[in-house]
Amino acid sequence: MGLVMIIVYPETIYYKKPLRINCTINDKVESVNWFIKGPKDKEKAIISSRHYNFVNDPISTSNLAISATSMWKGRYYCHFNFANGSMIHEATADSNIVLLPEEITTIPSQYSIARNETIPVKCCIKDDGENYTVTLEARGSSDGVSYEFVQTVNDTKCWKYTIDYKFANSTVYRCTFTNMVNQNTSAIITISVLKGNEVSCENENSQGYNWQTTIAGQYAESNDSCAEGRIGKIVRLCNEDGQWDKVFINCTNKALIKLLNLAQELSNGRDSTCHKLPEVLQNISDLIDNQKNLADTLVAIKILDTLTLATERSNSTFNDSVMADFLSIASNATLDVQQDRENNSTYSITLMRSVEKFSEAFQSHEENYVLDVPNIKLKGQKFNTVPSKGYHESFSENSTVEIESKSLKERVNNNSFKISSILYLNIDESLPSNSDDKFINSLVQSTTLQVNNVTDRKNSKITVKMFFSPKSGKGNPETANCVFWDYGRGGWSNEGCETHVTEKGTNCTCTHLTSFAVLMAEKERDIPYLDEITYAGLSVSIASLICFITVEIVVWNTVVKSNVTRFRHTTLINTAIALLFAQSFFLVGSIQFVKDNETLCTIATIFSHFFFLSVFFWTLAQSLTLLYRLIFVFHQMSKLAFMSISFFLGYVCPLIIVIASATSFISKGKYKSKSHCWLNVSPFGTITAFHAFIIPAGCIIGINMFILTAVIVKIMRPSVSEGKNKEDKRTIKKIIKAVLILSPTFGLTWVIGFLLTEDAHAFFYYAFVILNSLQGLFILLTSSFTETKVRVAFTKYFKSMTFQSTSENVYSKTISHSLKK
Repeated sequence: MGLVMIIVYPETIYYKKPLRINCTINDKVESVNWFIKGPKDKEKAIISSRHYNFVNDPISTSNLAISATSMWKGRYYCHFNFANGSMIHEATADSNIVLLPEEITTIPSQYSIARNETIPVKCCIKDDGENYTVTLEARGSSDGVSYEFVQTVNDTKCWKYTIDYKFANSTVYRCTFTNMVNQNTSAIITISVLKGNEVSCENENSQGYNWQTTIAGQYAESNDSCAEGRIGKIVRLCNEDGQWDKVFINCTNKALIKLLNLAQELSNGRDSTCHKLPEVLQNISDLIDNQKNLADTLVAIKILDTLTLATERSNSTFNDSVMADFLSIASNATLDVQQDRENNSTYSITLMRSVEKFSEAFQSHEENYVLDVPNIKLKGQKFNTVPSKGYHESFSENSTVEIESKSLKERVNNNSFKISSILYLNIDESLPSNSDDKFINSLVQSTTLQVNNVTDRKNSKITVKMFFSPKSGKGNPETANCVFWDYGRGGWSNEGCETHVTEKGTNCTCTHLTSFAVLMAEKERDIPYLDEITYAGLSVSIASLICFITVEIVVWNTVVKSNVTRFRHTTLINTAIALLFAQSFFLVGSIQFVKDNETLCTIATIFSHFFFLSVFFWTLAQSLTLLYRLIFVFHQMSKLAFMSISFFLGYVCPLIIVIASATSFISKGKYKSKSHCWLNVSPFGTITAFHAFIIPAGCIIGINMFILTAVIVKIMRPSVSEGKNKEDKRTIKKIIKAVLILSPTFGLTWVIGFLLTEDAHAFFYYAFVILNSLQGLFILLTSSFTETKVRVAFTKYFKSMTFQSTSENVYSKTISHSLKK
């Protein structure tokens, strides 16, 4: 029996280079175990057998090979075990690994400035005991950078600098750490210079934190530190439109960071997964349950994913208790990641994959097993032979999964097997849907098959049938599509899946096993006879407007006898012309061909927007005419002045508004509704192009009502009435009547239009269509049919035209008769 010899080489081990240790005994032993104890470890940790080999003939030798990182720095123990555990021979050796920081935190990592200023910055790492040479440079030079001091707090070591920034353009500073063997790693600090016309978020104080002016698309970092016991940054995104996003306190519990480090050690084969993983899960549960925090949840998801990897690498299995702890943590996490679907969808995908893979390590003592936590349900069965009825699992009548006996027999070949099915009750709400016009309209479920406790991922072709009931009634069943999450491509795919839609839901038949769901497009609101009423009503309104304009042209010279009547009929005919074009473009926009063409639909929306605004501005011109007559009783406005002011109000003002809103909102997708050729109304709480219509229209209605009230009060006073001739007084009353009728009618129509969201009651749709259709008819009735002078003038014109036609016919016949003679 000989002594154990242990050799470490090379003598100095570079970071992430191979560390090799040879352990030899001049004897034949039964087995070998390797252990490591780091500088801060309280006890030894076993090393996974995948890191070493073992030969015991004729002498016993073991070679350990590891990539050198901080977790592998420490003292190594080689244990040779004789048969039956009768004796253990041990040898130890220290590893001289020269480290590099595995993570560098720069504070801030990006910063925006408008002028030259002095910026304090920090480069921080976890204190690993190494002596580093640290430099902060921009463009290969450290000019303008002054070093202050090093500060170490709670195992975090920071180098503090001051940057005297004098560059005209944006600059990247590189914080570089170099070890004693000249290996280096770095992190960057980006200083961005604000240009005069560049979109940015202004400095402000929000939630008790100060935020400096920041360029759009970048994150601002608060100078405030995380609370005691937490580590991270408090950040806030400046959106592309120059609006601040919500504050994200990305501060994680330090205890969770330690658990993440431990999970990473387990996944790298440092320590026993079987023994340590249950302890890690229990600690996570205690930390997450005590204090809800999104940053903690995201780290918990990373830990679950890392533990799943450790389980796969070590081929560990776990009982019901451990699986229940894992699912409980995952269940809580699915709720938290819904807070920000766009940014957290990656974590939801990671979580779904972790649950699916970790369930394969679950070994229940029961033949039929069920684990039920608030947001995740797991059911499964163990089989020694394929049952004649195959596999069938039902979570409820809304979600079932089935694998036929024939398909199972082809796959398992008379071996024992286990099938587990998982149902996620809300993870669909935080998963991406591949496109803006589709959404996940079902629960997500996954099924795994293990044959002889092995999951064969390379040859998993098997037919599985599933039923999904719709989760929301807003989906269009005709667009249902059975899909699975393709982890390789990073999206939903329908490859190998067939879709069959029934009245109750969607039947999916797929040729593989993974996570499945149903994608669906939102259905358009189906309101009975709405299109028919729209077409008929607008046709009546347009016909009425054409009649009114024709009548106005015919009787113009007869009824226009003074400036007041000229002003009245000018505003009326232009109001009618604007409404005629507005409703015509609105009608064109309701044609399906135009709806399907994005460009044509946008053009129809722009013209509808312009002419409907023009209608309101011409009613304002009418009101201002009244106001002028009220104030300047004995002064007549010239025709040129009136025409200039009225046409500026009626056409130029709405044109300015439309150009400004179209320029601003089209690029952001907030100008036009997705389903109709009209302005985007929703979502509430967000500024859209519809506000560029409803706000000016509302202001005009308010001004009109104020002017009307003042004019009506004044016109009833004899002293004012005596200042006007009877004809002007009658005309003014007619203007009052027109404005009094048309302004509320137009206003009420578009107040209802503002309420037309996808979920609005059908009554509002009918009311909007009917009121919109009656506008042309209102103008014809109030300004032509009920006007005695207009009616008399048009009747005389019609009779004269009839008489002239009759005379010409008689004359023609007389001439013809004479010629025959």
